Amino acid sequence: MYMKFSLLVCVVIFVLSCSSGLWVDQTLQYAGENRLELENVLNHYKDNAEKRKATRFLIENMVNKYYYTGRLMDRYDVLFHLYDSLHRNDIITGDPPVITSTWDSIENRFGKLTPQSLELNLDCRTLPSDFLVENIETAFNAKQSRFPFLDNSFETFCEFVLPYRAGNEYPEDYRKRYYTEFKHLIDTVADTDTIGLLDAFHREFHKERKIRVSNQLWDYPISIPVSKMELGKRGACRHQTVYCASVMRACGLPVGIDFVKSWGNRSQGHEWNVLLLKDGNIYPFDAFQSKRAELLYKPAKIFRKMFANHYLPEDIPALDEVPATLLCPDEMDVTHQYGKTYNVEVECTYKYQGEKKKRYGVICVFDNTQWKPIYYGKISGNKMTFPNMMGDVCYMAGYYDQGDIIPATDPFILEKDGHIHLLTTDHTNKSDMILQRKYPRFPRMELFAAGIRRSKVEASHEPGFKNPTLLFDLGITPIDVSDTNLKATEKFRYVRWKIVSYRNGNLAEVEFYGKRSPDEPETKLTGTIIGAPAVSEEQLHPYTHAMDGDPDTYFSKKREELGYVGLDLGKGNEHYITRVRYWPRSDTNFILIGDTYELCYWNQGKWHSMGKKVATDLTITFEQVPQNTFYILHNRTKGKEERIFTYENGKQVWW
Repeated sequence: MYMKFSLLVCVVIFVLSCSSGLWVDQTLQYAGENRLELENVLNHYKDNAEKRKATRFLIENMVNKYYYTGRLMDRYDVLFHLYDSLHRNDIITGDPPVITSTWDSIENRFGKLTPQSLELNLDCRTLPSDFLVENIETAFNAKQSRFPFLDNSFETFCEFVLPYRAGNEYPEDYRKRYYTEFKHLIDTVADTDTIGLLDAFHREFHKERKIRVSNQLWDYPISIPVSKMELGKRGACRHQTVYCASVMRACGLPVGIDFVKSWGNRSQGHEWNVLLLKDGNIYPFDAFQSKRAELLYKPAKIFRKMFANHYLPEDIPALDEVPATLLCPDEMDVTHQYGKTYNVEVECTYKYQGEKKKRYGVICVFDNTQWKPIYYGKISGNKMTFPNMMGDVCYMAGYYDQGDIIPATDPFILEKDGHIHLLTTDHTNKSDMILQRKYPRFPRMELFAAGIRRSKVEASHEPGFKNPTLLFDLGITPIDVSDTNLKATEKFRYVRWKIVSYRNGNLAEVEFYGKRSPDEPETKLTGTIIGAPAVSEEQLHPYTHAMDGDPDTYFSKKREELGYVGLDLGKGNEHYITRVRYWPRSDTNFILIGDTYELCYWNQGKWHSMGKKVATDLTITFEQVPQNTFYILHNRTKGKEERIFTYENGKQVWW
């Protein structure tokens, strides 16, 4: 993929170096045998100045547009048929075992689906003239001018309505059909109602057609064409944004795609849609949603996918100085539209030791296991400058060298007010560190944990829990692992955790403790696991998951359905129930008893270990750790999510 992408970057750089812009003649030269098709489109509009201008926009920016095909991609198409079958049976959320097992089977037999395993096809060398003509005609017919809040300029039309696709999906004829089918969605919307416009598409695609997110399709590395989205009705966020943009552009609405390559305080990134409004304003929204999108994590840089190829600097960085993925000519930096930004200037603590002097450096954020470059900047003297950076984020400046990032500075915090806070490891001031997690607890964990709120612990002498004795009522949303002491005045054979009817559960684990007599020590209770609803193939998260010893699985049920999990201790084995320990569904990034942990701190351009320890409690302590630097806690037993942090006033502060 790197070689293919580098080739495309080189094509654009070559064109830029030959002229002051991307001219149609240069695309025609690069089109090869398909040149005649492109010339036919230009000739078709020779007497229509506006459409000819739009045609030239498409063709001159087509030089680096591409899509993928291949036999391997065809093999994975069975997933979309499976999703269709599930959807027809009202299974519209989640990825049932049939999906994950089928994916694994295809991958094991035929190979992993990656861009480099597929055939790359350049648009300018493959797209026929009739396809482009129909796309242009339909775009002009659908062009919306009745909404005064939209950016109705010709430039915005060319960029965010006219393009024949929104990602690198296979080009398909759908625009005319979509315009006819969905024009009614906008015809009844008030001329000044932004939210009403988006809500019309939300009702149609989210509520009626039930387009949903698929976690499994995070592994589908390229854009999904319209036909497959229509079939499977599933996709990761990057697939849904492409589909949403395609649908709304077909109706003449200027819709773009904004994205974060890597968050500033967690791994991975995110994509969402944006409606282009007048006066340079925008309305960001998640695909087929109507509410204004809120960024749940800290962005460092935000880009917008463009069809036009924007000019790179006159002294274009070489591919041995800057990763090819940062030299995308059809991505525009729009960070300033989402908040206050700063031009960051940092002095290089560590000089580059290579033979060739570097003209450019990269600025990175931490992405679970490594520093990931997100932008580049010039080197002048002993300083690097990076424009338009978001504050309240930890960065590190570095040199790009044959795919590796070599630190040029230690990590630093760009504070909210633009001040740069550079930490220097203090070896003279050491202290003990009591750690609770290896990864921050993000707000979505609250949503998971809320599923067991108002749950009850009940005990009974009868298997049907007729006239049960209430031992505990969970009145709060729990955090990670919780223990609750119970006061039982009599022995019971049956005990259960019962989920309130109007919640779905999300109970990861539950353990019951008790005594045979008041004078005996407390023990963890065992017996026959009981529960409801009954375990079946349709149950993705049965009650048995709450007592399987694995905090990564969980018990969930439908709302208004009876749901509980518990123990039959057996006849003659009645106990006083003294305590219950429970885990809500979570990311399991808290300290797990029995797992091995390693604490590392940053010093002099690399990580240094403070040794390994086996956790014996819900916290883990490392003694005499150097202060005033960044740390990372590894779980060497299992798990992938890790995050750097500082240690301030006895607490972990995540970056």
